[in-house]
Amino acid sequence: MERPRLTALASVAVVIAVGLVSGWPPARWQEWERGLEDQLVVLRGPRTPSPQVVLVAVDDATLQQGSWFVGQKPDQIPAWARGIDTLPWPRAAYGLLAARLRQAGAAVVAINVTFAGPSSKGPADDAAMAKTLEPLRGHVALAAEMLEPQDAAVGSGLTLVRPDLFLPALGGAGALGLTNTLPREAGQPARHPDAYGRGLLPENGVEPVPSLAGSALRLLGRPSRQNDPAMALNFYGPEGSFQRLSAWEVLDPARWQRHPQRASLKGAVVLVGPVVSQGEAGNPTPFGRLSGLEMLATATANSLQGDGLSPWPVLSPARALLAMAPLLLVAGLGLWRSTLGWRLGLVIAALTLQLVAGFVAMRQLDRWLPLLGPTSGLVLLGLLYGGDAYLREERERRRLRRTFERYVAPSVVAEILSDPGAAEGILRGRLLPVTVLFSDLKGFTQLTQQRSGEGRIELHVRQLNEYLGGMVEVIAAHGGTVDKFIGDAVMAVFGSPIGRGPREEALAALRCAEAMRTRLAELNEGWLAEGIEPFSSGIGLASGAVIVGQIGSPRRLDFTVIGDKVNLASRLEGLTRLLDVPIVIDGTTAELVEGELLIRPLEPQQVKGMGMIPVYTPADKAASPAAIVS
Repeated sequence: MERPRLTALASVAVVIAVGLVSGWPPARWQEWERGLEDQLVVLRGPRTPSPQVVLVAVDDATLQQGSWFVGQKPDQIPAWARGIDTLPWPRAAYGLLAARLRQAGAAVVAINVTFAGPSSKGPADDAAMAKTLEPLRGHVALAAEMLEPQDAAVGSGLTLVRPDLFLPALGGAGALGLTNTLPREAGQPARHPDAYGRGLLPENGVEPVPSLAGSALRLLGRPSRQNDPAMALNFYGPEGSFQRLSAWEVLDPARWQRHPQRASLKGAVVLVGPVVSQGEAGNPTPFGRLSGLEMLATATANSLQGDGLSPWPVLSPARALLAMAPLLLVAGLGLWRSTLGWRLGLVIAALTLQLVAGFVAMRQLDRWLPLLGPTSGLVLLGLLYGGDAYLREERERRRLRRTFERYVAPSVVAEILSDPGAAEGILRGRLLPVTVLFSDLKGFTQLTQQRSGEGRIELHVRQLNEYLGGMVEVIAAHGGTVDKFIGDAVMAVFGSPIGRGPREEALAALRCAEAMRTRLAELNEGWLAEGIEPFSSGIGLASGAVIVGQIGSPRRLDFTVIGDKVNLASRLEGLTRLLDVPIVIDGTTAELVEGELLIRPLEPQQVKGMGMIPVYTPADKAASPAAIVS
């Protein structure tokens, strides 16, 4: 199967996989998604909660304040400080807190303590609390807990003792709110408390019961601005993000009268409950562990402001389609153009937009978009496109290597392939300054006819191959490119496909011509020793600009050079017979090697199609340097 088709099929597989894990995520995937969501929450940073939600904490400072009075005479301990040095508190102290807060203007006081069983302080404590709550009817909500039976011997239902005292004082069960919450399982967000009382209970055939936060809002006369059972908690920050008072400051009348935060309670929902050092007992959130009171405040504020966190879209098929959308766009545009830069640009742009959209949706709309699936899919597409580009480049490099290795030395091939783009430019064609070398054997046609008649064809071919092999080795050693063989003739080019400069190429070509003569002499010695007729060659050199590239039909292409200098080199080789010299070079080549090699001029010669031109040949190394005649 073709690689483009494989890439397209792999892209489709990635898109489908992303849709499945985004719409119907497995448990492990949900854990990863929650981790990414938590990271975005931290990146978003703390938010300002509603000033209508205020906490009164039974904290370490309150317990320490109560401990300060321990050991004093009973008549010296203020009534408000009695029994507050340890938990559980006297219930009358909670009643006193509620009364003080209501007098300061609090609209609703919700006490996040389940008063299970008779008071450990005696019946008078329950009676005192009921008496305190009665004038506050309609403004105080108490916590209740739903017991779920573990076996037939255990009953179930709301736990609130002394219904004969507390319920009449509160005005009925409408002032109760559940403290039960759905446990946060791995991969699940922290759900709003109403997900239990108004979500889970009705699903199991039990009458719905609001959470303590829901009861507080009902007493406030402000319905929730969101569908609480379907929402996750949208945290405002670490512990202490809400306005908070220490319970002893409210209980101490002298301090409470002049407390600067007293005025801020007017019209507020005040949540009362224990907040001691949480340690590992707190509730895990992106901002660290939070106390139960802080979690209740978060739920209450989310309901007041309607800024709880929820997934969008809610339905699994819709989430799957939304997650697949950016991948479909990238995959489609990636098929339009297959260049790696274009494809990676698409992936990076889509990845950036996806992350920005997810962050903005969470920050501005309080909505959690499918994010892990699309971002993971885009990264996979990027890797797929990178791998495809690597394989295509490797295939192209192999093609170029096979093409150039037919013409040039391996070291030259390596240099060419260091820039594949330039290599393609070489193949398409360009104008280069080169030195062209033509070498031909003298009398080879007659020798071929003679040996054919004598039946010595195999010997003839073997000798020719030995000759051509030796010439190719010499040409490669001098950095030349074998352009082609024309029977017994060899055409080589110096300066193509890459050059070292016109002068260097001309020097290399002339030295190569002399080395070819030396190598032929060595071959002739061996052939003579075997009783085989020797060869004699002529070499012509011409320098100048030629066109270099792959030339031919689509079914047969050759990397070659064309131009006047090619024809001139061939005709200069033919002049070696007329002038009786082994090497003939043109004037341009002679000028290029001037000062480096010894050259002597020959009589100007008439060259077909070019007129009378000056020609030269290498001088005898033993002779004195001769001037070059232009």
